[in-house]
Amino acid sequence: MLRTLLAVAGVAGVVSLTLAHTCRGENMVKALSDDDVVAKVNGTVIRRRAVKELVQGMIAVADKEPDAATVQGYAKDGLESLIDLELLYQESQKKGVVVADSAVDDEIRRTKSHFKSAKEFEQALKAKGLTEAELRRDTRKTMAVNRFLEGSIWKDVQVNAAEVGDFYEHQRNEFQHPADVRASHILIRVPEKATPQQRQEAKARAEELLAKLKGGADFATLARENSQDPGSANRGGDLGYFSKGDMEEEFEKQAMALGAGQLSGVVATSYGFHIIKITDKREAGIEPLDAVQDRIRAVLLKSERQKRQAVLTAELRKQAKLEYGEPL
Repeated sequence: MLRTLLAVAGVAGVVSLTLAHTCRGENMVKALSDDDVVAKVNGTVIRRRAVKELVQGMIAVADKEPDAATVQGYAKDGLESLIDLELLYQESQKKGVVVADSAVDDEIRRTKSHFKSAKEFEQALKAKGLTEAELRRDTRKTMAVNRFLEGSIWKDVQVNAAEVGDFYEHQRNEFQHPADVRASHILIRVPEKATPQQRQEAKARAEELLAKLKGGADFATLARENSQDPGSANRGGDLGYFSKGDMEEEFEKQAMALGAGQLSGVVATSYGFHIIKITDKREAGIEPLDAVQDRIRAVLLKSERQKRQAVLTAELRKQAKLEYGEPL
């Protein structure tokens, strides 16, 4: 999984993730010496620091705190991932792949957007022992690898309708769903330590928007313009499907009581005040093929890309001079 993560998602994405989740992973790997050379790939050095960053990223997204043996497995897989990445990068340079500074700038901006402020981003870099120049270097390398893969071994990967249908028939159980609803909402946030006046102002704002909706205003438009939920506002407030136990109790209670097309009143939760609109209700069952075919196609495309990538990296390893240094 980790080796796929590097080449497909890219180091920039992994760095962004691990920058945002420093403390938990740091505690598990703090005994490692960052400057130790753990491998050389055709003479290019890989230091323990790079492995450590990947380990921290895997710890950060794990369901539970991993034990020492699991962390050691992360480290071994992480090192092999970095070797594969370096081999692919070296091959990309042989093929003349160039990444413009402006493209790197755009990717760095996307990474920074995951942080609340420039100061938080800088603190995360510092905690990781990274400079922005090093982040730019890693970002450029990953972008070069992705461009190389997209222009060569991935470019003609296709999935036809028969393959999608066959996957669906053999994996039908994966597409079962409980009774659920699809809802959109508009959220007016209330600060954690809000004063009574702030709560009243937020509620009044929600009631004002509710009145506009009852007067015929378009829900999606109002959500894009007014909702303070960054995860759904740009989708017109759409939260997708959810079932019992997925949402806060009061939100869920109100949503489940509504019929398709119905609008709630102003609903209070720990986040603030919501207006909910139900766009669909489903009984428990299996999602139809036309609803999941895009997801299936994406899974099959990714699988085929991974297979081709594995064949290429195996060949590159045969031709490379690989040297292992300090043990992990």
